[in-house]
Amino acid sequence: MAKHQFNAFDPQLDPVSGRQAQEPRVFAHDAVAIVVGAVNHSWSDGGASIGGANTGYNAGVATTTTGTTTATLTGTGSGLTVDCTVATGGAITAITVNAAGSGYAEGDTVSVDDIGGTGSPSCVLTITNVDIPNTQKRGCCIYVGKTGGLASLTVIMESGNTATFTNISEGTILPILIQRVTTTITGNEVIALY
Repeated sequence: MAKHQFNAFDPQLDPVSGRQAQEPRVFAHDAVAIVVGAVNHSWSDGGASIGGANTGYNAGVATTTTGTTTATLTGTGSGLTVDCTVATGGAITAITVNAAGSGYAEGDTVSVDDIGGTGSPSCVLTITNVDIPNTQKRGCCIYVGKTGGLASLTVIMESGNTATFTNISEGTILPILIQRVTTTITGNEVIALY
């Protein structure tokens, strides 16, 4: 089963007939602050694909965890760090996101620094998904906690359509199912409810 086929915490969503608590979400069992442009670590490839010449990382040691991504080659994102699995020969074969960062867009590229390697590292990660984690099959509802509310909030709905909501009061729970927030927010201004 593909990692992105179901939400990690809710693998049995179908069928929904007679199950009000499944669709739409009526009761939240988790709440997480939304970070716009954070790499979606729950996506099937961890939110980033491995590319570039991809050599010179701790050569000769299989399944060594090392490396971190810090240098953005394109885009305005920052803060992404990953652990890398390095095969014999020094090529990165898999990544695990440690910190999802913020401000990334799909298609941005990030170089992978080598920590303790002997070669000239050349791996590039291409960001493939910045949706809110665990919204692949079912979106999340949102809580707006910004003092004074929000004049507007633009989101990508579970359907893939973009919608802008206006005049949202502080303390509002929006009973909509979304995959991504595109409006710039900070801190706990908008919280995902799962």
